[in-house]
Amino acid sequence: SVFTLCVLLSDPSDFDGGELMTWHAGEAQKHAMGRGDALFFHSEKVHNVATVTRGVRHSLVVELWQGASNRKDRYS
Repeated sequence: SVFTLCVLLSDPSDFDGGELMTWHAGEAQKHAMGRGDALFFHSEKVHNVATVTRGVRHSLVVELWQGASNRKDRYS
């Protein structure tokens, strides 16, 4: 994908941990997010989510692609 959009669907008080992090020059940058907040970035940027240590974290992730549509089911 070219771009990634991550949206936090859970209230941050419903879980511990689970911070969305991007990396720059080997350093983690934690992104404090509230319910409904989104982060939009180039998909090649190294990113991850810290371990959730309590509760459940729900998010929506959208990957945006460039180029021709994929009309073939890769599983058939």
